[in-house]
Amino acid sequence: MGKKHEMTPEEARDLFAELDASGVLDPDDAPGCEQSSRGIFGSRRAKKRAAKKEAQRAAIDPLSDDDPSGSQVSKTISRTAVLVIMGVFVFVLGMQIVYGVSRRLNTANLSDRANAETVSHAMDSGVEWGNGFTQFPREFTVNEASEKTGTIEVSVVDADSRNELELLSNSQIQASALATNALLNEKINRVVYNVYALVDDSGAFQHDSLFGFLPARGARRAMLTFVWTKTQSATPSNIDWELKIIGMDDDLAEAIQKQVNSVSSLAEDPGATQAEIDEDLRLREEEAALFFE
Repeated sequence: MGKKHEMTPEEARDLFAELDASGVLDPDDAPGCEQSSRGIFGSRRAKKRAAKKEAQRAAIDPLSDDDPSGSQVSKTISRTAVLVIMGVFVFVLGMQIVYGVSRRLNTANLSDRANAETVSHAMDSGVEWGNGFTQFPREFTVNEASEKTGTIEVSVVDADSRNELELLSNSQIQASALATNALLNEKINRVVYNVYALVDDSGAFQHDSLFGFLPARGARRAMLTFVWTKTQSATPSNIDWELKIIGMDDDLAEAIQKQVNSVSSLAEDPGATQAEIDEDLRLREEEAALFFE
């Protein structure tokens, strides 16, 4: 049995020189191309191929601590994440600006013109109030809106309030916003805001649930009516506005008073009592009498 031939270092180098960086045989180094690689031109091509392979080996260095694969994956991921976050921020900010501009463009201005169409639009889209907007109940009716008679009257069904106190608070804000917007019109002198509530058989308030997806159901019951009137004051530079609340009977007033007291009782410090107020007033009167003596 013949002795196994041991490969010399030069033969090993030549053998592995035929492989490119990916471990595939380079067709330019194939045996069939050996004859064409001889001579001065073949030597130049061999040098070029050797330089190319050396560059590939330098580009992909598995032992490199900085970037073994030769890519910039971490930097690319970081750059992409920053761009995505900035894109989301710009999108949200743009949507808020568009929403605010759209709300202002769609908000009705009853001080310029008041009729059934503009009042219905105001009840549907809301009116400006303070630094924001005031929305009205989803179910409403425009009973009257005429600049000839100078009267605007609407009726709403409150399906958000849970009790009489919430109904009074919410309705008063809504009526004030509508009246303020409408009474700035020189031809409007009276605004009537009728409020109804939905109640069950026991008289308990019914309200929407699940963010309004489940509407309230019940019998409609008249609760309050806010009447705003505008009259010319005795002083030419002044205008008198008057508010009258109709429907505040003894039962409703008692229910609201109980709910106010129940909320006030949650406070730790109820404040000064009536006896303390009277005693302080008596001491002030005695000090005043001693001062003038």
